[in-house]
Amino acid sequence: MKKPLSSLMGSLLGIVAIPFVFLPHPSLAQTSSEIKLVTGNEIGEYYSIGKDIEKLGEKHNLDIDVIPTKGALQNINDVFNYESIALGIVQGDVLAFLNIFANDDEQISIKAESLRNVLPLFKEQIHVIAHKEIKSLKDLVGKRVSIGEEGSGTSLTASILLYQLSINPQELVTYDIKRGIHELRNGNIDALFYVAGVPSKVLQEQILPEDNFHLLPVMLTISPEDEFYSTLYSPVTLPANTYPWQTEKVETLAIQSFLFTVENDDCTQVNVVASLIKDNLTWLQANGNPIWKQVDLKPLNSKELTRMSKCVKP
Repeated sequence: MKKPLSSLMGSLLGIVAIPFVFLPHPSLAQTSSEIKLVTGNEIGEYYSIGKDIEKLGEKHNLDIDVIPTKGALQNINDVFNYESIALGIVQGDVLAFLNIFANDDEQISIKAESLRNVLPLFKEQIHVIAHKEIKSLKDLVGKRVSIGEEGSGTSLTASILLYQLSINPQELVTYDIKRGIHELRNGNIDALFYVAGVPSKVLQEQILPEDNFHLLPVMLTISPEDEFYSTLYSPVTLPANTYPWQTEKVETLAIQSFLFTVENDDCTQVNVVASLIKDNLTWLQANGNPIWKQVDLKPLNSKELTRMSKCVKP
């Protein structure tokens, strides 16, 4: 029997409702010209594209300070709680579920109402990595599974999927991706979740063919009437050899990532970074992380995107 979704994910979303007093940031003091951007783990795509934006800013005499974090949930907390932080990167499903839980928690409601998307970035794919004797997500019942680092978007996405598919692992642990791979290799966990743009550099470099890992198919049965899940998650196929250790194609789900902010009357910093990216996307695609080639800004000229910041003009 399913536990209530609020019970399953309450501890995760509780992160959004309280300050990250135990997660120190390097130099939160801000000069008037400095623009702070919270990203993710230093080995992940969020941090990498943040550093590309920082480098581009230097070429245009903009001081952009890129801050590593634990991921999307922490980024929401930080952008809301620190006036010195103007922008962050987040998964679209994290923002959507934050709005659902806003009805039950006043602090979360205040955050949810103020958050706005600035630019669509790239699609991220859900990776569920396991030993080959585990054939499907259903085989995770009674197993020990890492749902990603606490404070990451992966931890929320993994919890949502396990709930929707009625899968109850014996134990959920919250390891960052490098530790998760280490624990999986040593047999201390049975599988791990990781949400990242493809190809993920850490999955290319940290997993070897001799580890005998594979990717599990990830699918949700979504009815045509269900505009919520069908908007958040789109089915995709990862071709064989996307990673050196992945020899067969696999079906999974993709999630849109966004640059986001807290809406207020001062658009100065948001405007300048949004314009920097829009006007120089070709440079980023030629000189930055290859994931920039997947960024599509054309939806800015349509009504496809919701909850967009008033600071960004098509």
